[in-house]
Amino acid sequence: MLLRKKISNCNRWTISTTIAVLFLLELCIMCCWLLQLSTEHVQTIEDQGRIRNVSLKDVMPKRIHQIWTTTTNQAIPARWDASRKSWEIKNGNYVLTLWTDAMLNEFFAKEYHWFLGTYKSYYYDVQRADAARLFLLYHFGGVYSDMDIVCRRPIDELLAEVKPGKTIIIPATKPFGLATDVILVIKRHPFLWSAILSLKSTNRWYGIPYLTEMLSTGPLFLTEHYRQYSGKESVFILPEQLYTRTYFGHVRGESWHKWDGRLIWWLWTRSWKQWAIGAMIFFASLALFCVFLMLMTKCFIRYKNSKVCHTALLLAEKCRIRRARTSKTHEY
Repeated sequence: MLLRKKISNCNRWTISTTIAVLFLLELCIMCCWLLQLSTEHVQTIEDQGRIRNVSLKDVMPKRIHQIWTTTTNQAIPARWDASRKSWEIKNGNYVLTLWTDAMLNEFFAKEYHWFLGTYKSYYYDVQRADAARLFLLYHFGGVYSDMDIVCRRPIDELLAEVKPGKTIIIPATKPFGLATDVILVIKRHPFLWSAILSLKSTNRWYGIPYLTEMLSTGPLFLTEHYRQYSGKESVFILPEQLYTRTYFGHVRGESWHKWDGRLIWWLWTRSWKQWAIGAMIFFASLALFCVFLMLMTKCFIRYKNSKVCHTALLLAEKCRIRRARTSKTHEY
């Protein structure tokens, strides 16, 4: 009995010690992660201060990043071959890297393991691509481009036109906000880091796929983050005219758009005449539907009334027959 009690006390001591060690280990890991975040954030601010008056052309790494993420092993569409090659043709002094799923998983596991769970939890491939471009640009710097974007002029020509102190270029897009299909930036820019820190809080479902993709990691996410960003003086917004007609072009893409995105975009691209005709057809159809509904209601009421009347007549007839039979019985 005494031996059993000693063994029981020993097991309890072992379990308590193991729990305490695991708790301390988890606490140490959390402290190291927080220290890493704060150190990198301070470093971005210091780097930004050192290059405040330096030309972006002199400090931006000569790297171009493109991403192809898919969970269905789908091949890159052939219609994007020319747009992909245009970046190499126009920018021979840049190194182009095509990031795949395996490469991105390895990158996050090695450099940003604290975000790997969130990265894998996204609903759609485009969300992972949107988040990955922010991390790649923050970590390496350089240029990011979607594969359906055509490079019409060398990147260095665009960089030469940017004033000193502008350390990130983001294009404007229609109908409003910022685009994320082309971004040029220095390494470890604080705007990207602050956006990265906001990704976990926006990782949720927004009702339909299009809004989920746009608000969690896409253009609307970046637009809202820019609106709240305090260091706007370091951001150069490339005008939409220069973006789509002078330096870059756009081939048929929208590979991530689903039914809701295609519907929203189709509605947005209609002219005011089409909207007017559509409104007239809609209200005319609504009026016809209301008239039809009124007629059906009247018919239904008449039918119910006639049915009630018919039932009442049948009951009256049954009562009359029953009274007649009763009176004949009394006569006999």
